Amino acid sequence: MNRITATLASILGTSVVSMLALACGSSGKAGPAPDASSSRGADSSPGGGGSLQDATDDATADSAAGDDATASSRDAGRPPDGSTPTTPTLVQHVSGSSTRDNGFASPYCYYYQLPNPTTAGNAVVVGFTFNGNPTPTVTDDKKDTFAITENYYDAADTQSIGIATAFGVSAGARVISLCFGADPGGYVQPMATEFDNVTGVDGAGAGNHGTGTSVTPGMLTPTASGDLVVQIVASLSVKQSSFSAGMSGSGHLLSADLMDGWAGQYEVASAGPITPTMGMGTSDKWISAAVLLKAGSSGGVPAGMRVIHLVHENVPYNPPAGGTGNPFPNPLSLQFPCSGNLLVAMEGGGNAPETVTSMSDTNHNTWSQAGKTYAQGDAVVQAFYAAAATSSEDLGLSVSWSGTKGDYTFFLYDVAGAASSPLDTTVGGGGSMGTAGSLTFPFTLTPAAPGEIVFSEVMWDFNTGSGLTGQLFDTNTFSGESQSGPEPVDENNGWGHVITTTTQPVGFTWTVLFAGLPVGAWAGMVAAFK
Repeated sequence: MNRITATLASILGTSVVSMLALACGSSGKAGPAPDASSSRGADSSPGGGGSLQDATDDATADSAAGDDATASSRDAGRPPDGSTPTTPTLVQHVSGSSTRDNGFASPYCYYYQLPNPTTAGNAVVVGFTFNGNPTPTVTDDKKDTFAITENYYDAADTQSIGIATAFGVSAGARVISLCFGADPGGYVQPMATEFDNVTGVDGAGAGNHGTGTSVTPGMLTPTASGDLVVQIVASLSVKQSSFSAGMSGSGHLLSADLMDGWAGQYEVASAGPITPTMGMGTSDKWISAAVLLKAGSSGGVPAGMRVIHLVHENVPYNPPAGGTGNPFPNPLSLQFPCSGNLLVAMEGGGNAPETVTSMSDTNHNTWSQAGKTYAQGDAVVQAFYAAAATSSEDLGLSVSWSGTKGDYTFFLYDVAGAASSPLDTTVGGGGSMGTAGSLTFPFTLTPAAPGEIVFSEVMWDFNTGSGLTGQLFDTNTFSGESQSGPEPVDENNGWGHVITTTTQPVGFTWTVLFAGLPVGAWAGMVAAFK
């Protein structure tokens, strides 16, 4: 969140801690291919401040237990029109925040996580954009093999965009490392999507750049009907007013980050040439890439309550966090493509103690605050949710604030398989820790039943989060970010979630990246949903 500028370069050579994450998205085509979730990456994730290997294993086991919960969330990922069992289905999606103009230190990596562990046999499609033209590589924490399927460089604007793919992934992968052969110099932003029934690449991808509101990377020609088309788009002014799906009329948005101008879509294509197209609400320079992927029987869609989409949204004021020094809009407009029946916004930040006063959306869902607002010093945490939500890929959010001069982050979670009255309980607090080491909340949460999903967050003055012991850690980091921020990627703070397997009290211990630096003042909260 805050103040110190020492970089990750100061800890080069330390092993990097495994991290974890969540996401929100949309549906498919020929019948539309909607949503569902599980492999793990190379050993170059963030570290120092304690290993999360045991925590990752525990969290993966919890997820497996949760897979036996309710079959309704599996159906949320299946085509509604009777299409064949080999139609590709969206399992889960995550979109991270841009590093803006922050440079990297060796090993030049952005570390982020899928919302859930992967399902064996599925495919993972990684989209990314970055400044300059260094060589990209992608790995995960199960050592699955990723190939760079498309990599396009816009020399005029010195921005690149690429797509990497892995097929038949291992069960339990979650942490993805997007790395470069040299410092990209900033403007790195990733997404990742898991699909079932996708088995390989169908020909060359496409990439292009241009200016306007209609974005296309060029024509692709599938060799058979039923191919999966994935397109990603970056709006180069690093902001947008809206994104809309295009293609042949049945594309589906994966995510649409208006604060960073970053979006993706997919479609199950018919035979014959296809020109992937995405619309932008405001004319701008753009860069885009797309790939064709073969459909075939492989993998599966997990059952039980789970996150389908997770979107990280950076809402900055101060320049180090990616702001301009000018207040952000109030109300603030966001776009949240989603398909589940529970929408959750975990929000926090600081550098001015602002609070969200209300939320609404274009589908007229009722947004309520979960629990109270917790603050300590200038750290603030809040949670909002929409129960029994009407979801859509063009869902617009409106967020009203008490003030607009702080640096804040939203984690937007799209959850399938929730109850119609989902909120169970919340708890939170704050304090100050003057000794170095992990932060354990001085409170626990007791779920009413097994199978609940518990979201947690913590904001602190100093240090960078590296893990959430025994649970799924959702915060992203990059090599070279400052010790304590403010930073545009999750503000150095902590977010995570877990699906409970018992009704025993749940504790929360956050590990940190820099072992000798106390976190100082902190505010945190957790919210359980059934």
